[in-house]
Amino acid sequence: MRDYKSGEGLSDDEADLSMYNYDEVDFAMYSLFEEPTSYEEAIKEPKWIQAMEQEMESIKKNKTWELVDRPERIKPIGVKWLFKTKLNEKGKVDKYKARLVVKGYLQKRGIDYTEVYEVVVRYDTVQSIVAVATQKGWKINQLDVKCAFLNGDLKETVFIEKP
Repeated sequence: MRDYKSGEGLSDDEADLSMYNYDEVDFAMYSLFEEPTSYEEAIKEPKWIQAMEQEMESIKKNKTWELVDRPERIKPIGVKWLFKTKLNEKGKVDKYKARLVVKGYLQKRGIDYTEVYEVVVRYDTVQSIVAVATQKGWKINQLDVKCAFLNGDLKETVFIEKP
């Protein structure tokens, strides 16, 4: 927060934040929704249990992995649950989302993997497409591809901890 200054709607005197000693100022961020930060917190609420069950069902349906005995001298990569409350366009809760992610930051390039690829869309590309569609009077539809990241094939064999 030390690098963030906002003077929107303030007078020049009020907007000058250099007068504050940031070591003596407490900042707080508030959210309307409490999202669990661990599996232990999540299993206390049925809505998060259901979200985790849906994620595991998607993983099974897509045959993301198979359960095998761990070979000797192989240290599996850990996994972690992430939780997010998804809102609709009116700011109301749309769904509770749980994602099981691999702690890939423990891997070493050239040893555990050789390349990284993530499907992302650049914001300026989306803006360009919307601008063209607007000029041409085209209808724009939006969709969400569930588990899109699971549609890639790995060349390497990867061992992860069982969730």
